[in-house]
Formats: sequence, structure tokens, C-alpha cells
Amino acid sequence: MASLYDLAARLKAYVAGEATRDELREWAAPVLAADPLDVAESDAAPWEEAPDEERLFWRLLYLVETSDAPDDTLRALGARVLACLARTVSPAITLELLPLIADQPRLCGVLARYREGVVSRTGLLGVLANAGYPDHVKLWLQMAGLAALARLCERLDAGAWDEVAEMLQRAP
Repeated sequence: MASLYDLAARLKAYVAGEATRDELREWAAPVLAADPLDVAESDAAPWEEAPDEERLFWRLLYLVETSDAPDDTLRALGARVLACLARTVSPAITLELLPLIADQPRLCGVLARYREGVVSRTGLLGVLANAGYPDHVKLWLQMAGLAALARLCERLDAGAWDEVAEMLQRAP
């Protein structure tokens, strides 16, 4: 049975340009085919032993399988996911931050325009309302001042995911 760390190794090769998307999907195909899609027929052991790893594994596997993003975009996303997993050393935190990881370029672009006064507060709140972020992240973004939003994007751009996770757990 493939694991999160097997997928991470394959994703790392893809990000580095040492593997193609087709090779990644070829590796994933038998894993997906072997999944019975019925909880009653699934092996419960991985879910009981390491539920966060298993959830992140399947979210990433389906993300890779269903993505129609250009290779450079998918590679950049893969690099951010791998960096988050490496910095936080936590599949649970990486899974929690996955919507933010996936949306980072757009979010930081919107936040930059908000800080410049190009995007209104109402516009920002609309973006946040429609984003798939966890509730505590949305609340943090709604409450954060301009300096905190700038710090957040600086840390996101630096790949300091452990600091981002900690930052989002306390008041801005």
C-alpha cells in the first residue's frame, strides 16, 4: 500500500522536473484503482494508525489526478505542499493549511492590492467568504491589520509554514 511519504517522494521528483505528470499519474492509477471507494470494504488500519497522513495522502492524490493546471503551476503547488510538510512536520497541519497553500499566489495578490487601497474591505471580505479556508483562517484574515497581512504574505513567500501555522492560531 502506498503511503503519504511514497507520494511525497514522487511529488518531489515531479517538482524537480525528474518525473512527468504522466509518470506521476501512472504511479497513482493502480493506487486509485485498488481503492474500493466503499468505506465498509476499505482497510481501516491506515486510517486508525495515522489518520492525518491518510487523509492528506488521499487529498493530494486526488489533487494530482484531477488537476488541469499547467505543469509549472502544479509543480509550484507541489513545492509549497512539500515545504509545508517539511517545515511543520505535521500531516494534520499541512492538511489544514492545504486550501491556503493552494491559493497562496492569488491570496497574496489580493492582499497586496488591499494594502494598496485597490481592493476595498468589502471586496476582501467577499474574497474570503468564497475561499475554502478553514474558519479560523478566515477569521484571522478578517481581523488582521495591514501590517499583519504583510507579515503573513512575507512568511508565505518565504515558505515558513511552521510560522504561518503558529501565526494563524493566535490573534493578529
